[in-house]
Amino acid sequence: MTPKEQEIKAELGPRHISLATFLFKLLAAGLGGTAGSIILLIVFVLASSILTPITQGETNGYVSPIFLFFIMIMIFLSSTIGNLLSAFLISLTERDKYVKISSALYQIFILSVVIFLLSVPVYFLTAAVDVSAVSYAVALHIIISAQVSALILEIISDYKYALVGLYGTTFSILVSAAVLFGMYAILGNGTLILFAALPVVWFSIAFVQSVVTIFYGWVARTYDRDFLATDSNYGDDYGKPFQSKVDTTPRAKDESGANFLRHN
Repeated sequence: MTPKEQEIKAELGPRHISLATFLFKLLAAGLGGTAGSIILLIVFVLASSILTPITQGETNGYVSPIFLFFIMIMIFLSSTIGNLLSAFLISLTERDKYVKISSALYQIFILSVVIFLLSVPVYFLTAAVDVSAVSYAVALHIIISAQVSALILEIISDYKYALVGLYGTTFSILVSAAVLFGMYAILGNGTLILFAALPVVWFSIAFVQSVVTIFYGWVARTYDRDFLATDSNYGDDYGKPFQSKVDTTPRAKDESGANFLRHN
């Protein structure tokens, strides 16, 4: 193999993740998720007298709208802060990859607000069914918001290997959901699971996504094929050139006004 071929082969697949970077990613994700749980704990303590029927359950299964309002505010604040901080800390582990972190954080915040608004009817529907059903809505809210945040971070930072981020994030959500439900089956305490959700989800995202990235990089370099690169084509698309978006906006023929603005 010629040096040129070796260089091309080395460039296949996503960026290499060293052991130090891998460990720092786990630490960053854990800290971000823990910060979100601390915010959740602070709001929980401040409003403990109001939230008692939610945390301990009610005999008649009725959930007051005021209780539900505090639950939604708690989850929105904790998940949004946890997601933003986790994404920011993870971006510090690979500065050469996560170069558009400001754009990613803006999009994460916007999507967090959208997910919160879409979750409001879900909270009221589950509260009308049973008190315990609210915990499932909370878990769904936290998992979806974390998954979307991780996907935004990966897509904006590394568009070419966005599919690798998609696979890694999807697998990590399945793993974190299994861990959380396993903890609930063992402990039988929904409140503890509520506080553990954000750290578990983000730690799982960092761990599983890094493992998937490392494994796929090995596969791509072993078989000399970037299977998950966005410019790879399959089926009827095979052989078609990758089309990049070209600015086709018509230009004015008279440039005198534009030149005046450029120089004044």
